[in-house]
Amino acid sequence: GKSGFQKLLEPQLPQLPGIAPYRVVLGNVKDKLERSRRRLELLLEDVACDYDPLDYYETADQLLEPLLLCYESLQSYGSGVLADGRLADLIRRVATFGMVLMKLDLRQESGRHADTLDAITTYLDMGTYSEWDEEKKLDFLTRELKGKRPLVPVSIEVPADVKEVLDTFQIAAELGSDSLGAYVISMASSASDVLAVELLQKDARLAATGELGRACPGGT
Repeated sequence: GKSGFQKLLEPQLPQLPGIAPYRVVLGNVKDKLERSRRRLELLLEDVACDYDPLDYYETADQLLEPLLLCYESLQSYGSGVLADGRLADLIRRVATFGMVLMKLDLRQESGRHADTLDAITTYLDMGTYSEWDEEKKLDFLTRELKGKRPLVPVSIEVPADVKEVLDTFQIAAELGSDSLGAYVISMASSASDVLAVELLQKDARLAATGELGRACPGGT
């Protein structure tokens, strides 16, 4: 009731270490949301991102955690009227729509993936991927998927259409899985068409998490 509302307006120093007043917690949430938005703007502008992963939100669960803590705290102190108002509405929105409101589906033709792997295997003097039979393709793809080293060199030089495919995977990895829905492979006719996408995704994740010198973490 009134006393709970007064506590929210004029929070006192916590009695237990590590427990911050509501406005301190929510102030931190606001700052991280602003940094999250700025990070996405930089990604869209193709500008290098050097934010620390702790400085922004990647998933809805990360945003929900402090909101739910505030909700439970208000309820435990008899301020259910406050907890069940706009705070509860915000929690429902985040739980329903996540951080991105709508997920993005990606679509690419299997032949473009094969061309991309052609460029990679040729650059690495491994032969021409598209000329291999299905068994050799599967052996190569499964071996690389199990391996710990990256396949695509940072310094690789490829044609513009291949670079477009690699850049698409990279942006998807940087945006994170919460932003993405399905990856649709047009004209797929064999297992290698699917594993090729898995391998390109794996390399993009390695690059996005900094293992290839990139600063911004993410996943697909």
